[in-house]
Amino acid sequence: MDLKKYLEAGKIGKEAREYGKELIKEGASYYEVAEKVEKYIRDSGAKPSFPVNLSVNNIAAHYSPIKGDNKYFKKGDLVKLDLGAHVDGYISDTAVTVEVGTNKWEELIDASAEALNNAIKAIRPGILVSQIGEVVEETIRFHGFVPIKNLTGHELDVYVLHKGLSIPNYNDGSRAKLLPGMAFAIEPFATNGRGYVTNGLGGNIYMFRKTKKLKEPYASMFEEFKTLPFAARWCEKYDNYEGILKKGSLLGVLYHFPILKERKKAMVAQTEHTIVLTDDEVIVTTR
Repeated sequence: MDLKKYLEAGKIGKEAREYGKELIKEGASYYEVAEKVEKYIRDSGAKPSFPVNLSVNNIAAHYSPIKGDNKYFKKGDLVKLDLGAHVDGYISDTAVTVEVGTNKWEELIDASAEALNNAIKAIRPGILVSQIGEVVEETIRFHGFVPIKNLTGHELDVYVLHKGLSIPNYNDGSRAKLLPGMAFAIEPFATNGRGYVTNGLGGNIYMFRKTKKLKEPYASMFEEFKTLPFAARWCEKYDNYEGILKKGSLLGVLYHFPILKERKKAMVAQTEHTIVLTDDEVIVTTR
């Protein structure tokens, strides 16, 4: 593990999150916010770990705008800003929820944020991921809301955003443990709904499923994006890029991430940090 690179990625991710948070205002363009935040990451000497996600109200995750997107933030919107930076494949992943112009959902945002803080306080070498999930659920329910059970935190690796280990938002009975040497993201999702998400249409975010014996233009795209998620708008230099992405998805070369919506169309808040666990420390790289 290159701790220095994880720390640098975390620092840039934190700064980009705080920058993006200030951009989310009534009348602001989804597209411009995403582009500005990703430019901030690149100008800081890193690359985005994945496209900036701007998931609003009942959408929990996986929406990133495309060029020509005519969506603008409205008063009362509950916006999940989820982003990451990587330095040579060493990843940060962080998120914050912003309410646009009102404070109706302040308690819901606090439930997610407090659940994350309590989960971090509980971390120690050897703790079960299900114990972390129990802390998250108890905190969110204390505030009168429910966690989203089919969304999880996840282990990180070099150029791998979602490694094998998942960190649930409730006690799922898993015997998996957090061990020294691991990097991972914890991301409590709180809702006033049923606590489950369902798949919607594609959210303009892709990732390679097939990584060998690729033909052009997929070989060139893989050289650029590797095994990390990428945005449709990052592919505009390729002629007929929309057709290329559609064909790649149909052939199983690419995975098109679906928009994830709360089952009862209820509101969702998310907070997320990246953590590196050593023998002696719990290092929150994005705080």
